[in-house]
Amino acid sequence: MTEESIQTNPETTHIAPVSVSETDEYTGRVIRTIIAVLAGFLAGLVCFVTEGAAAQSGGSRSALFPILILIAAIIIQKHIFMLLRLNPSALEKKDWFYQGFMTFSFWFVTWTILLSGTAIETA
Repeated sequence: MTEESIQTNPETTHIAPVSVSETDEYTGRVIRTIIAVLAGFLAGLVCFVTEGAAAQSGGSRSALFPILILIAAIIIQKHIFMLLRLNPSALEKKDWFYQGFMTFSFWFVTWTILLSGTAIETA
């Protein structure tokens, strides 16, 4: 049996390099997602603190105030994008829907977990 050597041409095995614009786009998407997560978390925390204080003082709870906090958290993201030079004008409707949905999700989950923790402690 004879062994034949397989020769590979280094020019034919080519891996396409990742362009700078693709990595910048990816980094921008990750940063926008992190901003949405943090905005939702902070909005949930603010709602918990303000609504918890209203409940303890015997005040009435308003369903409008937490919704306004959520809307403010979504709107303020545009200004954060401008500060970080992420070009918010390039975002389409589906991108803003994604930002709003991520913010809503983390707002809801954070606020629910915090409210559930206080319900267990008071029981």
